Amino acid sequence: MENRINTFVGRKNEREKWAELLADQNTNGKAVVVVGKYGMGKTQLLDQMVADAEDNNSLQCVSLRYSVAPSDSPSMVMKMMLEDAFQAARYEAGSLDYEGKRFRQWNILYQKLGLFSNKKEPDYQFFHALRYDHRKNIFEQFIIRLRLFADILPDNGRILVVIDPEQDTPAVRVELWSQIVRELPPKFFFLFAQRFKDTLTVNEEFRSLNNVYFLPPLDSSQGLTDLGDSETLQLLETYQPALKEKEIGSAHQEFLDLFHCYRNHPYAVHAALDLLLCNNVNHLNQLPREPMPHYIAPAQWKQIVEHSLGHEVALLFEAYTVLEVSSLDEMACWVADISQHSFQTILADPFLRSLIRDEPDGRMIYHHHLSAYIRTLLYTADGSLTLEAKRLHQRAMIGYGELMRRTLKPDTLATVRLPEHSLAVGGAELFAETLGSCADAFLTLGFFQTFGAMIERALSLIPSRSVEESELYFQFGRLRYQQGDLEAAIQYYEQSLQIARLITEPERIAEALFALGKISYELQHDVDAEQSLREAIIYYESGPDQAGLVETLLCLGNVLWRQNKRPESQTAFDEAIKAVEKIRNYRQRVRSEAAVLTARGRILDELGETSQATELYYRAIDLTRNIYDREAEAELHSRLGSLFERSGDLKTAEENLSKAMEIHRNMTLVEHWAEDCFQLARLAQKQGNLKLVRERLQLARQLFHQLGNTLKIAEIDAETNEM
Repeated sequence: MENRINTFVGRKNEREKWAELLADQNTNGKAVVVVGKYGMGKTQLLDQMVADAEDNNSLQCVSLRYSVAPSDSPSMVMKMMLEDAFQAARYEAGSLDYEGKRFRQWNILYQKLGLFSNKKEPDYQFFHALRYDHRKNIFEQFIIRLRLFADILPDNGRILVVIDPEQDTPAVRVELWSQIVRELPPKFFFLFAQRFKDTLTVNEEFRSLNNVYFLPPLDSSQGLTDLGDSETLQLLETYQPALKEKEIGSAHQEFLDLFHCYRNHPYAVHAALDLLLCNNVNHLNQLPREPMPHYIAPAQWKQIVEHSLGHEVALLFEAYTVLEVSSLDEMACWVADISQHSFQTILADPFLRSLIRDEPDGRMIYHHHLSAYIRTLLYTADGSLTLEAKRLHQRAMIGYGELMRRTLKPDTLATVRLPEHSLAVGGAELFAETLGSCADAFLTLGFFQTFGAMIERALSLIPSRSVEESELYFQFGRLRYQQGDLEAAIQYYEQSLQIARLITEPERIAEALFALGKISYELQHDVDAEQSLREAIIYYESGPDQAGLVETLLCLGNVLWRQNKRPESQTAFDEAIKAVEKIRNYRQRVRSEAAVLTARGRILDELGETSQATELYYRAIDLTRNIYDREAEAELHSRLGSLFERSGDLKTAEENLSKAMEIHRNMTLVEHWAEDCFQLARLAQKQGNLKLVRERLQLARQLFHQLGNTLKIAEIDAETNEM
């Protein structure tokens, strides 16, 4: 049986309106919202609209698709798009070896637009403009990126962004979608799927925007309607050859009578036809006759559990139900506890394949009705888990946890989904604990809003004056600190400290004191910083967190050095070295040791002990290479470049600066790369190599010009004129 689940019929009015909007040369971009109940074919219509656009020979259309989980805020979707656009650009330019599935659709976009074709050197201004900076407002960055793409599109170019929620759209920050749509540049179309009570459909601000269009219009009674008889007949004609091959020879009228029983509901009609073509259903009277469309799901499930491929089929669909969002094949197989071979065998079956939908970032069950039915089997009426559901959630936790541990850069999906599965398995306490363990990943990825929403949710679930409450307030402090709001960070850290003192939790007390001391150090309140850090050290020494102790000792050493308390500062650094040896986690130990060596090297360099400083810097470089911390390695090479330049060893200075520049170039950190070129030009000038000076100044000028840094350009021009 050929997979026909996506055979498209009907929706003539909606498609005609879409063609009209697509051809409109209006200055603003547009948002188009397809509205309808579950199973009415919103996703199918969106897919068809994209296909219609890409088949339009008078337009050059490219599309991107993002399936949105319930926990995905608008900020998170924007962050994923920014990250995907940047990584795909790096791959196209040859500076990234790995092509991830999630950003492959961006590779297709770049290839269709020819952005990297026939270019000897990548457009580094384009790279710099694409890079996401978590310190800046994500909305402003996102709109700037959209305008960047709009500017390079041809007049007949269009970029279509499909936002298709897996479940009800959350009301979190709906105004952000309104802001995005209001600012959409020309040639951009954002396409949403919504139900009648979903956020974008009911929000007055969003509905009132003059560049938002609903298909069908909101004054229609129910959105997308059921299919008409002529459309179901057209669908039946499409299936007819396969039905005859299966010797299912009922008259058309009998089929139409069945479809009338289903009220010509699109999903029910498609599902009934596909069921007829599976091995065990060969007559219309074997199909359910209930008028509600969701009754077709039990019939689908019956074929799944009775399938000839065995119990593994049911396990896979249960795994997809528990995972909820589109997931990589490896994760689905792990949760279902089936082999890749079994998985591929299941996908090879046309009926089973018709029940699984492909998304840019993985696969999932084709439709809400089926996953909702399976969910009723895995969860009790009050929402608690059956033993089978708990086992599947536990496997999901283990799988995502392993994914978090084995990747150098935090995995996006694992970061967001791991806490959700922990909540299902262990309740509020495990949820809070897991949020703490995922905090670094959330902050590294820049998922600030999502992390904050999860912390607030956890705070509403856990008891007051508990370890978990102290931990969550501490994480809120980290979030605000990362966002640059030091005042709010201090307030949250103090709340965490107050609770920790009340319940006598030394580890929590130590963390909060260190965080407060670090902020005081940054604000140059050295007396307050020293007091907080010394107290933190007392608590750290009584606990197991040696990595935290190392950080605190290093910070104290810097505070004391700045106060000219040199012997006490050296003592703090010596104690940090001893603490490093007690750290069990390999990456933590290596990172801490490199930090200690760098701090000591900096002090020795300031004291003129260049030989010892050099040795410590090189040892730190070896350590950073072991954990592939490329930015730290580049910084150390830059320090060595400056050290050797001051000591007169210009050749070795040049070698180190060149290594730093190579790392910055490979990582597409254009600003650092440009600065490296500038410094290397000055080194070449000191060595009397004017040809090399000109070459490096020219490259530095080119890079600074692409970055729009007029001050650096003027500085380079001044030096060039003096030569």
